[in-house]
Amino acid sequence: MSRFVSNLRNREFPITFEVPSPRGGNMERYLERIENYDFLNDLVALNVCNNPVGRIKIDPAPYAGRIMDEFSIEVIAHLTCRDSTLSGLQRWLLGAHSLGIRTILAMTGDYAMGDYPAEEKVDHINSLELITGIKNYLNEGTLMPELSVRPSRKRNRYLSEMEQIEGETDFEVGGVIISNRSGEPGYAAQKVEAGADFFQTQISYRAEEVLDFIEELEKRTDRHPPILVGTTPFSSAEQMRDLIDSVPQVTIPETVRKRLSEADDFARESVEFTVEFYDKLEDGAQDRGLKTEVGAHLIPVRYEGISGEIIRRLNRR
Repeated sequence: MSRFVSNLRNREFPITFEVPSPRGGNMERYLERIENYDFLNDLVALNVCNNPVGRIKIDPAPYAGRIMDEFSIEVIAHLTCRDSTLSGLQRWLLGAHSLGIRTILAMTGDYAMGDYPAEEKVDHINSLELITGIKNYLNEGTLMPELSVRPSRKRNRYLSEMEQIEGETDFEVGGVIISNRSGEPGYAAQKVEAGADFFQTQISYRAEEVLDFIEELEKRTDRHPPILVGTTPFSSAEQMRDLIDSVPQVTIPETVRKRLSEADDFARESVEFTVEFYDKLEDGAQDRGLKTEVGAHLIPVRYEGISGEIIRRLNRR
């Protein structure tokens, strides 16, 4: 299987898709759904989440391993810092590597919500430090070193000495971008410096906001990893309300809500809006002379819904 980032750069407009994960130990029904995706060949990868918004789902490593074995497609396995210590994260990474997983999306993780909102988070390290640990230590054949001082979102706290492991890993690691978060261009630039190979954005509905962010990021770094811009299309008004209620950090502009709600066919209008959203991103990046390659990341509310139609249309423009 070709390396993920090389594959990204070889596609004119790369697209990834986030598959739903089982809320139980039996993944067969979910694998059957993936087998029936008629857009699978239009994707560069599938994403497998790690307990999104704190709701318990199957571990992404065995699920991603089965998907890769059965469908020969690259899988991006998500890894959050929220629930694990430094040793726990490394144990998971070494196990994922043994299953053939080579692409990781590193994230800090959602705050108290989901199945256990009162549960104390571990948060031993943050996503910046996870990227650093994978790229500069595990991939170089050593364990991640112990940490100094207290956690900070914008500081790498690794000490320098640690023992060797039995062979280097060779992960490609992505970082998450929340384009409207305060200080995000500087934080993303630190992730680039730490070795991030690509980025995926949080769900967005404002193309200009994403382009403004990329422009700011390019001022801060000479290296420009590809950015997959995430959005969620809706098959119904109920799905839109579900997203608003379950993911509080995602905002849907009033103009978008009004456009979809007043349409004769909600799902059809969502398809049109999403295709236009990515057209604006692609055209805007070209008009601004941005060096960063952009692509799409589709995140369904539940199952694939209308995502397949959007993926096919984006690939056939």
